[in-house]
Amino acid sequence: MARRDVMVKRIAPLSAFRVGLAFSVLGLVAWLLALCLLWFGMDQAGIWDSVNALISDVGGGLTITFGLVLAVGALVGAIMAVLLTILAPLLAVIYNSVVDLFGGVVLRLTDY
Repeated sequence: MARRDVMVKRIAPLSAFRVGLAFSVLGLVAWLLALCLLWFGMDQAGIWDSVNALISDVGGGLTITFGLVLAVGALVGAIMAVLLTILAPLLAVIYNSVVDLFGGVVLRLTDY
């Protein structure tokens, strides 16, 4: 069983951008899938019918449909994906500057 310590001293911002972009796209797909499953579950329970009836009783002319919920969810998810993609290289730059002051993260790798 061999053991060695590896110190992570620098993370390239472009590499962090690529990983952040990949995770953001996967997160957006998971978000939209969860939104669809939640919509259909609530639709089977009859919640959307009662919400639309309540809105029409109050005097609103808006009807909540699957397309509206999916469009708003996609917009929110896309905004979050863009923000997280931009945040990844900024965090890499911050990590690199902190590592210059205090040292890097030490990883202990073992072979079994």
